[in-house]
Amino acid sequence: MKILYIDPIFGISGDMMISAFLHAGLPFDELKTLLNKLPVPVPAMSPVKKKQGIIEGIHLDIADSDTHLTIRQMEEIINTVETEEKVKADAKGMLDIILEAESKVHGASRDELHLHELSHIDTLIDLLCVARGMHYFNIQKVFCGPVPHGSGTIKTSHGIIPNPPPVTLEILSGYNTVFSKEPLELTTPTGATIVRHYVKDKDTAPPITIEKTGYGMGAYKTAKPDVLRIFIGNAEDPIYDEEIWVIETDIDDMEMEYLGAVSDKMRDAGALDVLCFPVYMKKGRIGVRLSVAVIAEKLQQTLDTLFLETTTFGIRLRKDRRRTLKREMQTVETSYGPVKIKKGFDSNGNFVKSHIEFEDVKRLSFEKNIPFRILLDELKHEVKNK
Repeated sequence: MKILYIDPIFGISGDMMISAFLHAGLPFDELKTLLNKLPVPVPAMSPVKKKQGIIEGIHLDIADSDTHLTIRQMEEIINTVETEEKVKADAKGMLDIILEAESKVHGASRDELHLHELSHIDTLIDLLCVARGMHYFNIQKVFCGPVPHGSGTIKTSHGIIPNPPPVTLEILSGYNTVFSKEPLELTTPTGATIVRHYVKDKDTAPPITIEKTGYGMGAYKTAKPDVLRIFIGNAEDPIYDEEIWVIETDIDDMEMEYLGAVSDKMRDAGALDVLCFPVYMKKGRIGVRLSVAVIAEKLQQTLDTLFLETTTFGIRLRKDRRRTLKREMQTVETSYGPVKIKKGFDSNGNFVKSHIEFEDVKRLSFEKNIPFRILLDELKHEVKNK
């Protein structure tokens, strides 16, 4: 399994992450080819070798630009740029993290948001280039050391605000951080976003065989090296994509139709799986074991829902691991109408399987008055080679 370990010695930002990738061997032409496809002026940039003490790395020198983009423009560019779907999905996922945090911090809806510093084209460059670097090195799992923050205050378009900025802290909620007395913005919102999007497992990284090392140099001049260090290598530990929580409780005194409604509510709230098993309980009573799989961010919400909506007085918790195929959604036109297809790819990008979304089959079955099974067989035949 290809592992990336991020060592944020003196913080992390988007340009430092790109610089570290370049120093580790990402060809600069890979980035230029991608950025040349953008329908907006892109500032001139070049990788420059830089040295701080005995540490030598790459600093991505980006020229000044007055290009600012709206949220809608950034979304449209990411969705339409000619590159791999995984790159676009990762860039869009990171943008969504920024927007969600900004929305929460400012108490505004997504449509009401106006990004200030983050509306600069540098943000779009960071998101696309970091996603391209991850794809180039075929990174399957990312780990990160504690993320450092400075202290004091910093000057922004909002005025003087505490350091670190509230949006950065919101993005890194639940992640390990450390604070220093440096009066500098060590970790930017974009740097925090990279960590949140890619680092799904907050445990210690497994033993890895290091293949590449990269040093991304920042612009601060301090006694400490303004450096982001990365390690790329292979791990022989059992392959898994992320850690999840499995929640279980046994119930024998609740109406089953309401238990079904609770299950639907948890699925709608983001549970990965909600399963029910028949079990024998005290005094020979037949009950139901409710098993729910969730990511860490959904754990407390799911626990609260279970206690509130069911009759249980106790819940069991355990950490588990899961492996998933990389997924892409595609809409295919058929003689019956459009259907969505979920395609699965292995860690090397090879196609493994596809699945026609049930809701589309259900909709067309009612519209065309065709039995589910017959319609599904026909759709499978039509989309087989698409």
